[in-house]
Amino acid sequence: MFSLKSKLLIFLTAFLGLTLALSGCTAADVSGQAADLMAGVQASERPAAPAQPDEHTRKAISRFSAALFQASADNKGNILISPASVYLALAMTLNGADGETKTALLNVLAEQGLTVDMINQGCRDWITLLTTTGSKTTLAIANSIWYDQNFVPNKPFLQTNADYYAAGVRKLDFQDQGAPALINDWVKEATQGTIDKIVESINPDIVMYLINAVYFKSDWQTPFDQNETRNQTFNTPNGAVETAFLHRIGKMDYFSGHDASGIVLPYDDGQYAYFALLPDSQMTPREWLAKQEQVSLFDNIAGMIAQKADFTVELALPKFESRYEDSLRNELIQLGLEIAFDPNLADFSQMNEQHTKDLFISEVKHKTFVRVDEKGTEAAAVTSVEVSMTAMPMFDKQLTFDRPFLYGIMDLETGTPLFLGIMEDPS
Repeated sequence: MFSLKSKLLIFLTAFLGLTLALSGCTAADVSGQAADLMAGVQASERPAAPAQPDEHTRKAISRFSAALFQASADNKGNILISPASVYLALAMTLNGADGETKTALLNVLAEQGLTVDMINQGCRDWITLLTTTGSKTTLAIANSIWYDQNFVPNKPFLQTNADYYAAGVRKLDFQDQGAPALINDWVKEATQGTIDKIVESINPDIVMYLINAVYFKSDWQTPFDQNETRNQTFNTPNGAVETAFLHRIGKMDYFSGHDASGIVLPYDDGQYAYFALLPDSQMTPREWLAKQEQVSLFDNIAGMIAQKADFTVELALPKFESRYEDSLRNELIQLGLEIAFDPNLADFSQMNEQHTKDLFISEVKHKTFVRVDEKGTEAAAVTSVEVSMTAMPMFDKQLTFDRPFLYGIMDLETGTPLFLGIMEDPS
């Protein structure tokens, strides 16, 4: 079983945008049109009682989570990300990378000395360990790979992701107008209807999607009394607003340190917990986060939580429902994955049967949902890694009028101009 520190570290990734909740189940098949599971691609048997992930794997996921959160905090407004969902989707993608692209992904996802095999095994075992929950907790993760019918995938790549991530593999006609709906049906089912789509339309260059979905729902150990829910003021950066607050007075786990204080609210049987951390009054959450070291951020928070003390607390916590979506392209480039997005440099030659270097990540889309109310919490996340094929040039010359130019209208019979001009600023 996990140590108290390890378990608390898992707790704190559940919410405040860090849903580090993993399990080993797969979503049910969608309609028969998409349930084209390739013959021979079946997940191998998973260990019934694996050892917990080693310290290097835990630190790798913790560092990645902190780095992604800090990068995402550059966005304005409410932030809600699931580093676990993104990590898992990228870990699946890693199995198709080679050369410098593989090195870049390893640098982002792993601690020094971790190999692809070690990451795969660590993720598989962690997924298995976190599957068992209390009677009032639902925790599910689903992985899937969708590829175009004209693309020939590398079977070892598919097999590895089936073995370690229980990823279902489905072949579709990406040019069929109904293809996005089939993928989105899977997303909706995997997130219990909380997130209804991840694909709007499919560009002709896209050949594959690697998708992870996380769903979590649990009741508080001690529910809030609905009769105590009442409006009060919340001070936003743009001014005060009135919103519903949950209220409770009683013995609770309170913690403080590192210029912040907070509360821990356990779910169900205590395996998971919600935490809320309030920086000291002179700092905003983004300012507090920017001061933290990536390698120690969650160790510090876990340490504060582990030293919590029982106090009689008068708690007022906003009741809220939030949705968030973002392209993670800029954030992942900031973390060091620029090469994976470069069609001229990316090497995902282990994804296709021909082992050609004509694939690159064209987009990483991320959507999340959370609801916190009197009964408990519901949260979900979906991450889609979009893989495209480098388009072959269909021209002999390329000419882009992206600087001042001359233009005119000519009478071709006489060769005389009707209009002449210089364009310096087309805006």
